[in-house]
Amino acid sequence: MATKLTKRVIDALPVRPTRYDVYDTEIPGFAVRVTPDGVKSFSLLYRAGTGRSAPKRRMTFGRYGALTVDQARKLAAATSAEVAKGADPAANRTAAQNAPTLSTLGADFLADVEDRRKPTTSGEYARLWKKHVVPALGTHRVAAVTPADVARLHRSMLKKPYLANRVVSLLGSFFTYAERQGVRAKHTNPAHEVKPYKEKSKERFLTQAEVVRLGEALTRAEKIGIPPAPKRRREPKTGPKAKHRPKSADTPKKSNPFAVAAIRFLLLTGWREKEALTVRWAELNEKKGTATLPDTKTDKSVRTIGAPAWLLLADLSRLAGSPFVFPGRTPDQPLVEINRTWDAVRIAAKLNDVRLHDLRHSFASVNASSGGSLLMIGKLLGHRDTATTAKYAHLFDDAVRTAADSTSTTISEWLAGKQEATPDILPTPAEPSQGQQLALVSK
Repeated sequence: MATKLTKRVIDALPVRPTRYDVYDTEIPGFAVRVTPDGVKSFSLLYRAGTGRSAPKRRMTFGRYGALTVDQARKLAAATSAEVAKGADPAANRTAAQNAPTLSTLGADFLADVEDRRKPTTSGEYARLWKKHVVPALGTHRVAAVTPADVARLHRSMLKKPYLANRVVSLLGSFFTYAERQGVRAKHTNPAHEVKPYKEKSKERFLTQAEVVRLGEALTRAEKIGIPPAPKRRREPKTGPKAKHRPKSADTPKKSNPFAVAAIRFLLLTGWREKEALTVRWAELNEKKGTATLPDTKTDKSVRTIGAPAWLLLADLSRLAGSPFVFPGRTPDQPLVEINRTWDAVRIAAKLNDVRLHDLRHSFASVNASSGGSLLMIGKLLGHRDTATTAKYAHLFDDAVRTAADSTSTTISEWLAGKQEATPDILPTPAEPSQGQQLALVSK
């Protein structure tokens, strides 16, 4: 059936037991379809290609009512023009509808990360992805995400610039993966268009007096006991539930000796927390004064350990059947975490703003003030990249300033005639030989 489609014609179309199409006489293939439920919708029937063998496609525009006849006619005309140029609009729409979203492709991406990266890295990727990326962009088609979409997510985390930058970095890795999989066009990574926030350094170095206070708090924690940190105390202290609160909740208790020893070890070595907690006795070589760590943030690492750290290890009890220097509750597990002990100790030592990782920074600062070099600090901390160690360069400012003052003072005294220059301090150039004189003359 064919006629010029108008509002009057469509309104008059009856409902039949089976669906049927009424085609327009002005635009080839333009039709209205009537279903047994009385729904009337506009579409365009066309061939995807040239010749009779080209497959037929039907492009549906929408329901009558939501679309007027004139609106549908314009859509049909525009679609016919695309088909004339060789396009296949229906196939393109289907492909777009079936294109993966960030949630669907994200599962493959995280599996790839798990295969290629360390467990700690892949675990952090998965955490950031689930908590920040999926809620904001999970339903977006991978190919359709724009720099504006990523920038919007970035801005929403303005109060946490470090975290915001890590999320954008994660998205950058994801879209690079998407390009490799052919899901997104090459060189269209939207995360690369987002400028990261400036990050303030969180490095904190303990002073000598602070280290003394820390040592005293550790001793109390081990021998007498200290109360838990406020944020870890069992609440409430008042109210209807207060009577159910254990009376011993705030009573100082002796800390786990292995946790206390681990904190001391971190400050004495500059190791990362996980490196210390998972170190095994078999990895230590006291004769050489080294530890060979098979799997660190920078892969295999050989660390030199100072004599006081060896004395600390020598005083440690060994848990029967456990290979770990700092064992956990069962012989086959290392000490899982020491943050509860650390929180109590740092509060007792009045070091509220000090993080556990700052013990590593403090170790580096003491080495620098003692005349160590950046190369030496890198070796002690297990850095593989010199750029990582370079962040400690400012620790040498005082030493360089002292050297500058000393050298300038000496030369100033020479200039004023207060000291006599000696050959050992400022040697006089030797007279050139006859051959050297001839060479100078020839020049």
